[in-house]
Amino acid sequence: MALKGNIETFYLSSILQLLAQDKKTGILTIAEQDRIVRVYIKNGNIVYAVGSQKEVRLGYLLRTKGIISAEELQKALALAKQRNEKLGKILVEKSYISSETLKKFIHQQVRDILYDLFLWKRGDFEYVDQDFNLDQEFVTELNHMEVILEGTRRVDEWSILKKNIPDKQMVFKINRSVEEQRDTVNLTANEWRIISLINGKRSVQQVVEDSGNDEFSVYRVINSLISSGLIEQGATVAAIPPEDKSEAPAIIQIYHQVLLNLLKITQKSVGNRAQNLLEEAKAQVPAQFSKFLRAYDCRGDAKKNLKLILGSSPKSTPSNQELLNGFNAWIFAILHKQKEVFTEEQMAASLKSLTNPAASWQQFPVKSNLKGAVLSSIIQTVEQFQLGLDQNGKGKGKGILSFLKRK
Repeated sequence: MALKGNIETFYLSSILQLLAQDKKTGILTIAEQDRIVRVYIKNGNIVYAVGSQKEVRLGYLLRTKGIISAEELQKALALAKQRNEKLGKILVEKSYISSETLKKFIHQQVRDILYDLFLWKRGDFEYVDQDFNLDQEFVTELNHMEVILEGTRRVDEWSILKKNIPDKQMVFKINRSVEEQRDTVNLTANEWRIISLINGKRSVQQVVEDSGNDEFSVYRVINSLISSGLIEQGATVAAIPPEDKSEAPAIIQIYHQVLLNLLKITQKSVGNRAQNLLEEAKAQVPAQFSKFLRAYDCRGDAKKNLKLILGSSPKSTPSNQELLNGFNAWIFAILHKQKEVFTEEQMAASLKSLTNPAASWQQFPVKSNLKGAVLSSIIQTVEQFQLGLDQNGKGKGKGILSFLKRK
């Protein structure tokens, strides 16, 4: 049996009910632009689902939840590719996670993918009868009626959430007045994670991406935090310049100054080893960025570095976003290297220099929205670094959320 259509006219709930009633075994594929989801059906039961978006991939979820480190994930991904095996199997084999943790996350991953499908406004689907083999640890089983009921309920609630949070680029900040309520404020672990990402800089979309949670769950928590008065709307997030106009010269000029400052700060601690430390950090930058950062020299001239970067890939000039991501990945790695040799006081000075809104590069004659986008992205990088310290038991209780109590 083959079944094709569009979920605008043939609802997902109807498709799942039909396949369950006929006890079908096959794969249902739903696609909309760059999003693709495959749902595996066996004897009418949903046993697995996988999506193409980064946000629903197992490795991303485990990394953003702090279950595994970025280094562990990279090692596991490389080994999985080399052996042509599932990532989950490698993670368990390397003892990065337990079998129980893997099953728990896979089950939640499948549920979130399915529930998110109900929020799609459009998409083409195709079901084909076929046998398939899944590794045993990946198999789960969900009652199709429970999925339909929960998915439908979320659709109704989603319309309410979107009215209260109409734009994913909205920015929220902590309401400072809530410090007066420190004895009455209680948060669940998930609420704590979301509110820790709300800083007056991240957009709602960025909070979703950085949290590792599905969009619906994050919107629900944010809506609850708004209702309780813990957060309030802040300024609109700075937009990155459109990709139809390269801002490479300005971006490289700014980051050249930022990296030069980091080099000087590092030299005060380790002397002549500072340059080697920055180069070691560069070696840890993901491959897609290292290709245009490979020849970059912090001690060199900004114009020379611009030529090196633009000449590193003649057929494909790095986009504005790629440049920001690449330089911030390098800064993130530098901070981890500094942490190994810096005192707490030196580390604090380094972080302060990065997030200083009056930094020397702010005087550069470049567009204000570009400056805002760069500063915002650097602040997010610093916060990601600090969040990692908190999860490792360092620096707890020193942030603006330290007065909040966990349930």
